[in-house]
Amino acid sequence: MQSQTNPIRQNGLAHLLIEASPVAVVLTSPTGSIETINQITTEWFGYDESELLNQPFESLFAPNPSRDGTTQSARWLSRMGETNQTPDRKSLGLRKDGSTFPIRMTLRPLTTVAGEMILVNMVDDTIAEIRDPQWIASERMAAVLEMVSGLAHESRNALQRAQSCLDLLELELSEKADLLHLTDRIRHSLTDLHQNYEEVQNYAAPITLNRATVELSQLIQVAFGELCEQMDAPHPALIIHCDRRCEQVWVDADRMKQVLRQILQNAMHANLANAPIRVNCWVEADTIKMSIRDLGTGLSQEAEQRMFEPFFTTKQKGTGLGLAVCRRIVEAHRGTITAANHPEKGVEVRICIPLQVQRQGSSRPTQE
Repeated sequence: MQSQTNPIRQNGLAHLLIEASPVAVVLTSPTGSIETINQITTEWFGYDESELLNQPFESLFAPNPSRDGTTQSARWLSRMGETNQTPDRKSLGLRKDGSTFPIRMTLRPLTTVAGEMILVNMVDDTIAEIRDPQWIASERMAAVLEMVSGLAHESRNALQRAQSCLDLLELELSEKADLLHLTDRIRHSLTDLHQNYEEVQNYAAPITLNRATVELSQLIQVAFGELCEQMDAPHPALIIHCDRRCEQVWVDADRMKQVLRQILQNAMHANLANAPIRVNCWVEADTIKMSIRDLGTGLSQEAEQRMFEPFFTTKQKGTGLGLAVCRRIVEAHRGTITAANHPEKGVEVRICIPLQVQRQGSSRPTQE
């Protein structure tokens, strides 16, 4: 839902965040006039956006005046100057048809280029899954990712302009070798930014699978070979043991190679010098199981618990989305991926994917 003049709506990133929210979002003026609402607000309360804009915030609630005649919502708004955020408030939402429903809300002050506003998040307490804290946490992450994805998209043009200007600058400095090393450093930094943006967009994008019959051991070797070609230093040996039943598996080869590259790359970085990386594949209870193990120093307790979380990283560079993308790809195959310190040494990553038999004419891409 979009107002033509509201500065929040004119900001594309803010618009994404508001519309991606899993709950009703209302922006009001300090006096309680509704300035912006999202789609969920219209669905829950039964109004069109045009019917609510510039209307008093209290029109969304069942009447509950105090002894002095002030409404409940007016009292909440008047206290916003005393604190940065109100505690959860409970009230009865009033739909356009006159019916009511229990809601819970928080109010937060918001500073915009047009002045002060109040951000209100409202939860329908009759929807069980919205009351689940884990659901709220996951949907909040989805909303943030949509916003960051928008940032990556909008920043691409600026990044391209910066690279073009850098090209021109290098031409101007072509005879000043003592300065060109600075432009090289700038170019490397821009490349890092571009890779970060691509990682964010790849994570936010839906996973579409193009399944085909794949020989798993060969796919592992291809992924490992590509990594070795990019390495300047000597690479470790790769020892693969694959069950014969893993020779023909029904997966998205490109997506699974992406997973294998990420896991093998982490193993190569963590591994001790001259130590091999071991990969075992077998079938158990109609499930393809894969173990990738290095002989490094292992994971910290925090890393072992959080390594597949979005944006978690122990490295100085990168977004921390590589393993999170791996988890999304494996889960799109209806599988699981876990990692733990091996009892003997190093880290073992385990991937489990249901064994599926290719069906005649089933090679069409599917979004999962």
